[in-house]
Amino acid sequence: MNKMITISFTEEQVACKAVLLFDQAPKTAQCIWDLLEEPVEGLGIHAMWTGREISFPIPHGRFPDDEGLKVPPENQTVVPIPGDLIWNGYQPYQWQGNPNPVYDFGIFYGRDSRLLLPVGWRPSNRFGMIVENLDAFAAVCARCQSEGRKMIRIQRG
Repeated sequence: MNKMITISFTEEQVACKAVLLFDQAPKTAQCIWDLLEEPVEGLGIHAMWTGREISFPIPHGRFPDDEGLKVPPENQTVVPIPGDLIWNGYQPYQWQGNPNPVYDFGIFYGRDSRLLLPVGWRPSNRFGMIVENLDAFAAVCARCQSEGRKMIRIQRG
């Protein structure tokens, strides 16, 4: 049975459904599933470097034992397609001198995206795929470029 998650723009009341790719990225998918034992809410921001992506930072406190850093490379890509969910974990001080781990749940909503950051190409784990309501969800994602950050909720189901 597929395990599904829901990603919602809470104020806009627009949501999509995604399937976790346990067959292709088992450790990453399990890490995300475990994380979502309790829903996660926060501000998603439109990416600056990677194209049509909403970057959703997971608070480092949600991983008390740094589980988000312990997933191995699996099902990696540098050219995500619309609907791909991508995981990146950065060690303390690796991302712009931040003394805490940085966890990035990337939501790719459009074409011509790439995982090319100021520090170079960043192969990243593709752990999920949006399977319902991508078009309506993508329309809100695109508005983040002009309107700014938006509240997002990610949960099981």
